[in-house]
Amino acid sequence: MQKQFRENKYLDESGSKTGSWYLNRIDYFQFHGYPKARQHKVLSLVIGIISFILSFKMLSISLIMSAILFYITYVSLLTFSLLRSKICRYKGYIFYPKRFVKFFRAIEIMVDISDFDSIATLNKK
Repeated sequence: MQKQFRENKYLDESGSKTGSWYLNRIDYFQFHGYPKARQHKVLSLVIGIISFILSFKMLSISLIMSAILFYITYVSLLTFSLLRSKICRYKGYIFYPKRFVKFFRAIEIMVDISDFDSIATLNKK
């Protein structure tokens, strides 16, 4: 079952009584799909898997090249995960390119920040 973005209304930000966790709308945003999203999702998965395999083969030859391939693996698999869930953090992720987060922010789904859940979350901070 796929996690919905703030699916349960009028619950605190820790989750529902049955344990289905959801994300805080103040820290995360949901974005729309775009025409080449499916192609980018497949491409990022393929690049992630290939660079992961190559990084282990390059580990004995060159540590720097292997570290670069591990970084490419991290970026591509995180991109795949973000494109699959369509939910991203406003602040971005560690060592993740900021221009990717800016691209996702450009296609962000606007939400009503004055609903009950958001006001309750803002008052807890």
